[in-house]
Amino acid sequence: MKKLSELTNIKSDRMIEKLVLDSRDVVNNGMFFCLEGLTVDGHDYVEGAIANGNVAIVHSKPLERIAGIDYIQVPDVMTALHKITSLFYDNPSEKLYIYGITGTNGKSTTMKTVRNILDRFGVKAGYIGTISVEYGDHKFSPSLTTPDIVELQSYLRDMVDEGVTELCLEVSSQGLALRRIESIKFNNASFTNLTHDHLDYHKTMEDYFQAKKMLFDSMGPETFNVFNTDDDYSQRLIAMNYPHTVTYGIENPADYMAKDIELFDRYTRFTLVHQDVEYPVETSFVAIFNVYNMLGVIAILNQRGYSIETIIPELKDIEHVDGRQTIVDEGQDFKVFVDFGHAPDSMKNVYEFVRTVTPPGNKIITVFGAAGARDHLKRPIMGKVSSTLTDHVIITEHDNRNEEVVDITQDIISGMPNDNYEFVPIRYDAIEKALRMAKPHDSVVLIGKGEEKFIYRAFGKEKWMGDEVAASEILRKMKEEE
Repeated sequence: MKKLSELTNIKSDRMIEKLVLDSRDVVNNGMFFCLEGLTVDGHDYVEGAIANGNVAIVHSKPLERIAGIDYIQVPDVMTALHKITSLFYDNPSEKLYIYGITGTNGKSTTMKTVRNILDRFGVKAGYIGTISVEYGDHKFSPSLTTPDIVELQSYLRDMVDEGVTELCLEVSSQGLALRRIESIKFNNASFTNLTHDHLDYHKTMEDYFQAKKMLFDSMGPETFNVFNTDDDYSQRLIAMNYPHTVTYGIENPADYMAKDIELFDRYTRFTLVHQDVEYPVETSFVAIFNVYNMLGVIAILNQRGYSIETIIPELKDIEHVDGRQTIVDEGQDFKVFVDFGHAPDSMKNVYEFVRTVTPPGNKIITVFGAAGARDHLKRPIMGKVSSTLTDHVIITEHDNRNEEVVDITQDIISGMPNDNYEFVPIRYDAIEKALRMAKPHDSVVLIGKGEEKFIYRAFGKEKWMGDEVAASEILRKMKEEE
């Protein structure tokens, strides 16, 4: 709660209790910001905002004024929102050391692992990203990977109040393009890779890249940046000569490199090479893409000031990230993997790894769907990747939103070169079909939803037990039938 005079140049002792972006929110003594979005303009909803308890309006366009309401006209509402939000929450980002990360794949695994290792080192660290918001004993789902600035600053304020000193923050391309993190002060930033995703929003890969680039353009001279040399878009960022840049990779020369990689179904070994010194590494994470993620983790923490000798031992038994290459084991004689990958490249990476741990002659069966009201262009590519790299594909529901699952499925099928698929509309039934099809030593991949406990419908979120829970339940039932 702040006085209006503390937030703006209006000399008033009126207390502002809440900052509001949605005119439908019912509040007491709220300040409403007339943001212009992709489809709506907040200036059109001022009357409703006032009726719902807002007593101050921040706007850029002329408005018909109502007595008793304070109007703050500014050149740009988003700029004002960031300034006022920082003041309202007492500038919490300046009281935290903030790690930022962006890219298509690997953000959650990298940031969660950095946070988990910091916790082991005795640092009070928080995490905000796709998976959850976590700090202290708190763990809950965020509204978005990168929440709006009011929600984000409120989390940061709570973290500071609870003694958190460092924060690992995922930064989405939409969050950057929509200016959600403009007032957040980052101490370092990392880039994983860029592959086909979110083109429903960005339209082109170049626009997608330019949105990601905004994070590094905003970094100050005292920060450091971490880039993956094996990604073409990362190479473009490296060529821009941002200050204090370090790199990691496998194929191309980098400051932190992996060689002699050995992949197993439950762990990975490789040799880290840094400044001509070799370090043996064993990690509980699996697959080649997680070698990249672990290199990123090592680079970030080493640049933060922790020695490689103290980082590497923590990777051996570090906590897995929910829904990322999770193994479901109920004593069955075939492998079951759950993964969040829902972009064509991440699906490809998962399938290629599973093939390496599936004996020759055995099958990979996959279950997946595609999101409704999202990137249509990637659906045929998802179909092609799955049809080509696995032996049997069961297409099912994902987050259909306002689309029919059968229509989404037709888009997926249009890209499939092989007739090795079937359509099972209910996700639970599709998982059961896959598990009952599996023979000894086969592999089943449940991909796309990961740890998510909901399915988006036309009416909103519907509870879903989660792929891992569903698979465990079905496998136990199959055992009882034996």
